[in-house]
Amino acid sequence: MLRKVLVVLCFIICLIFLSLFTLEYLDKQEGENFYKNVLPSNNLIDIDKLKNEYDEAIGYIEIPNTNISYPIMQGEDNNYYLKHLPNGDSNKIGSIFIDYRNNEFNDQNTIIYGHNFNNGTMFSDLLNYKSDDFYKNHSKYAIYVSDRKMEVEIFGVYVLDVTKEKIPINFETLDVFNDYIDKIMENNLIKSNFEINENDRLVSLCTCANGSWKNRLIVVGKVI
Repeated sequence: MLRKVLVVLCFIICLIFLSLFTLEYLDKQEGENFYKNVLPSNNLIDIDKLKNEYDEAIGYIEIPNTNISYPIMQGEDNNYYLKHLPNGDSNKIGSIFIDYRNNEFNDQNTIIYGHNFNNGTMFSDLLNYKSDDFYKNHSKYAIYVSDRKMEVEIFGVYVLDVTKEKIPINFETLDVFNDYIDKIMENNLIKSNFEINENDRLVSLCTCANGSWKNRLIVVGKVI
């Protein structure tokens, strides 16, 4: 009798896990299908159309020859778009979004967040920047906003422990700025030779780094 009960329990547990896995798969599939139908970034007019369709859209990011080609959102906090698509639907795949504290792209450092998944969606390709070869072939990318196209050139890739440090948005003094740049270069996973000064505007792409829940991979570039 006990053996039969255990068999039934095992069956129920397996069924529950299978159901959860199926639901998660379907949820991600729904998110992927949504992004397949989002406007491409090859025309600045599309950005205005994108903003008209999604109230909190502020632009579009595209890294050539990668899977990264998505609208950029901005919410009232940094939690909403972790689990919501640009149209407001709840979905695990989430959105690409900038920090709610940023004044769009007018701060010294704009932070853009995105998940990474095993299927290669969202910011998954950022993990490839740990390789110098990948960096050499993908050192520049574009951000489209209503009135212009911004080209960003990457100069730093490092891992940040978010329990100990935060990514700065603005810098109180020149010394604080220089200390931040020095830290990036000291921990840089790529070989780059750039001159960075306090007048440069930075863009930091942020996603989870494999290995620990508290680590983030940060890909830093300057607007050129």
